[in-house]
Amino acid sequence: MRVTFTQSLNNQVLRGLILLRIETDDLCTETWTSSTFDPYQELYIWLGQIRDLQLPTKMIISKVGYGVELIAESLSDLFVQFRVEQWMSDRNTTTRLNITVERSELIKAFHDGIIKFIQDEYQPSKWSYIDNLSNTNWGALLQSNNSFSQNWQTRLAMYGGGHSRVPETGREIISNQLTLEQQWLVTLNDVLLWIANLAANGQIREVYALVSLYKNLPIDIALGELDDSWYEQRKIELYQQYELRENSITRRTIHNRSRLAKARLKTLKLGQIIDGSISKIKPYGVFVDIGGYYALLHISAISQQPVEHPEKVFQIGDWIRAIIIWMDVEKGRVSLSTSDLETEPGDMLKDPLIVYEKAEEMAARYYQNVLSKLQ
Repeated sequence: MRVTFTQSLNNQVLRGLILLRIETDDLCTETWTSSTFDPYQELYIWLGQIRDLQLPTKMIISKVGYGVELIAESLSDLFVQFRVEQWMSDRNTTTRLNITVERSELIKAFHDGIIKFIQDEYQPSKWSYIDNLSNTNWGALLQSNNSFSQNWQTRLAMYGGGHSRVPETGREIISNQLTLEQQWLVTLNDVLLWIANLAANGQIREVYALVSLYKNLPIDIALGELDDSWYEQRKIELYQQYELRENSITRRTIHNRSRLAKARLKTLKLGQIIDGSISKIKPYGVFVDIGGYYALLHISAISQQPVEHPEKVFQIGDWIRAIIIWMDVEKGRVSLSTSDLETEPGDMLKDPLIVYEKAEEMAARYYQNVLSKLQ
């Protein structure tokens, strides 16, 4: 089994994307990741769960859009069933790869692919220097752990709950199981990212304030002398003095967005007209913020006429009206369409406002068409 990662640098459309290729004796599958491709942290967790038999486990290799899930299920202490399946695609449910493989072989294949990628192609400048792939100890995954004592759900919680893709294992659930020391270490992880953002914005005064408070925290934990009440009180005083807001921490806002997204999802239904704004533009479509939830408008659903690239129609921040044409509430996926709101093919390309003005009328027709097909 062989796993390779290849970084695209020249192609304008694919620039910055990573091609993941998995080869076996009989099969081969490959997929492009999202343009930010930062599931390294989750990849480390996923491989660790496989190593320590915390199975089944799955990981979405692409953060946004249509991608694949890497799924591992236990067959025995030695072997696992490894599958690569379509994710967020109602049109293609084909399993792209399904093999029985030794746990150690699967882990080593990914480990070797990542290490070679770091040595030959990885350019941290293309991503955040904070999340430099070289800063992760990938070799630790190859160390056998016969006791299976390492709790990878705890690791998942301390790393941020896998960006809340799997709510039942997200930080909002498992953080309650963390010890006091572990909770403060999570806070320290958050603060380090916060400090980096403040430094990048030239807020040196605030950086020194945070460093002065948290620099001794690891020592206090190591010595068993953590005074929780003192840190809490000093933190409140410091944040007030320097007008610091804890919700500025990136990791913390993930949890808040997840709760808001879940609440918003419950208010949606098929055939509903939504108003939102364009939050991301990708070659395959755009992501629409509809009040705390991000839904996908695929490039094929923008207009009844071919669209060369979503950037030809939309810009970040644009207001948009669309109709919900597909939902998977359990997995939290919503697909939108503006092509089904066009009175004439190509209206979205000529003047989207014409489409938006008649959105309710066209949505009613769409709903009737759906009903007639069901009958």
